[in-house]
Amino acid sequence: MDNLLQSKWVVAAMFLVAVLLAFGHSLTQGFAPVDDIFLIVENLAIRGMSFENLKTVFSTYDPELYIPLVFVSYQLNWLISGLEPFGFHLTNILLHVINALLVARILFQLSGKKWLSIFAGLLFAVHPLHTEAVVWLAGRKDLLSGTFFFSALTLYLSSVKGNQRAYILSIIFFALALLSKVIAVTFFGVIVLHLLLIERRRFTKPVIVSLIPYAFLSAIFIVVAMGGKTKIITSIGTWEKILVACKSSIFYVQKFFVPTNLTIIYPQGEINLWSADILFPVILTVLLIVIAVRSWRRHPWLSFGIGWYLAVLSPTYLNIGKAGLVFFAVDRYAYLPSVAVLFVLVMLLSNFRVTKKFGISVGGAVIALLIAVSIHQTRFWDTPEGLFQRTLDIYPESIGARVGLSTIYRHQNKLEESFEVLRKGLEQGDNPLLSLYAGYVYAKAGQVDDAKERFKSAAEMDPQNPEPLFALGSLYEKTGKADQAIPLYEQAVVLDDSYVIARARLGFLYLDDGRIDDAREQFLEALKRNINSYEANLGMVEVLEGQGKAQEAQKYIEKVKQLEK
Repeated sequence: MDNLLQSKWVVAAMFLVAVLLAFGHSLTQGFAPVDDIFLIVENLAIRGMSFENLKTVFSTYDPELYIPLVFVSYQLNWLISGLEPFGFHLTNILLHVINALLVARILFQLSGKKWLSIFAGLLFAVHPLHTEAVVWLAGRKDLLSGTFFFSALTLYLSSVKGNQRAYILSIIFFALALLSKVIAVTFFGVIVLHLLLIERRRFTKPVIVSLIPYAFLSAIFIVVAMGGKTKIITSIGTWEKILVACKSSIFYVQKFFVPTNLTIIYPQGEINLWSADILFPVILTVLLIVIAVRSWRRHPWLSFGIGWYLAVLSPTYLNIGKAGLVFFAVDRYAYLPSVAVLFVLVMLLSNFRVTKKFGISVGGAVIALLIAVSIHQTRFWDTPEGLFQRTLDIYPESIGARVGLSTIYRHQNKLEESFEVLRKGLEQGDNPLLSLYAGYVYAKAGQVDDAKERFKSAAEMDPQNPEPLFALGSLYEKTGKADQAIPLYEQAVVLDDSYVIARARLGFLYLDDGRIDDAREQFLEALKRNINSYEANLGMVEVLEGQGKAQEAQKYIEKVKQLEK
């Protein structure tokens, strides 16, 4: 057995088989309802590697994150197999296999424990907590940034032993990680902690100079990242963010060791220090920090592991709310931090002496159990309804899951089921999102007055949300009251100047009123934010053809034809 495992190819094959057993069912799945359609299926910029497409992906957000290399990877998938989901899912699986092998190598470099590092790498490979990152195609940003992050880290660990070539390559891979997802900026914190706690280096001039490229790249991409976050993150106070950060920090560790009740949404209710779901995690987080501080002399590896975990997790603390909803965790956020947990686990297990037979038996049983849980977790991604129903089974109070499930039913013309999902939520208390989506159901059922009432109620409850205004304006427009729709669309754009569809509809109404210049401005502003907006491209065609500029209109006509396919 030992001789067999000396072969790197045998180890790689073992990791591949393990990942296929755990997540291979995803190869039969399609595109998920959460972001896959917007980022892949309807995104013309991933259909080939033309200059225009590359320019688009390197100059825009997704719309929240700057992830150009992720889009390039989608382009490669499209070139190979078009929009067949199989190729996209296979790429995710292969990236995860590579990441697991890199994790094993990193842990071996840090601990010197070969077999424990391979075991830990297998844990990473099959862990249910990574289901979302592996199975969700839009989650590729975590996989791809992880590939470059881990590559940069293993090269950095080689560079501290004097390998100059590894140092240069580490910087290159760090830049690639940042181009995949900006959370890779945490790499800088990890290597600083490694220098201080493991290498015991002082910050001499040569050490500082060696860190400058990493610091410089981190600073640049932090600035870039902020450009996509300005209107996305829900406004939550600093104190509340700290409390939720403590909860999420402990939650991921808990789920790493007991991976049950995993879902795509973890809703956070009232944030109160004295509530049990907040107080105990705060106490445990403080205890964790105390342990890290007190261990830095006698057990620096423990301080490094804890610091590594918190450092890599820290950017997620700022991103706990979107669209008026607050959540305390996201499974894929644990992808990078889980390696720090594995490092501490390897170091702890290295203190125990067990027979090889016992170790293989126990380790194999653990891996088998995790594979079984991952298979079960992967199957929740089989259908659009399954994802949100899973959340509601665990967190019936989840507004986001109710809205998501209701939307799916509405698109399937199951209006009674759609409204019933919302009604059960409204029984727990009125909410602007539930009221808004109830209005959508009423509108589709032709109950115009009920829809208006719901939209107005949602707008009153959440006056900073432009969506109820747009929904109400759309209802007026469809019922022949365009004059009442215009001011509502205008208010929606004031609240959110990136509201593409509101700008496009406003442009068409301006056209009807003969306000050609105003219409053109709205269409162009919409296209600045989404070059693939069907409505905005169609609007520009009408504007330019109406002005007799057929040649200028041609590029927009081509775009419309592409979007209609």
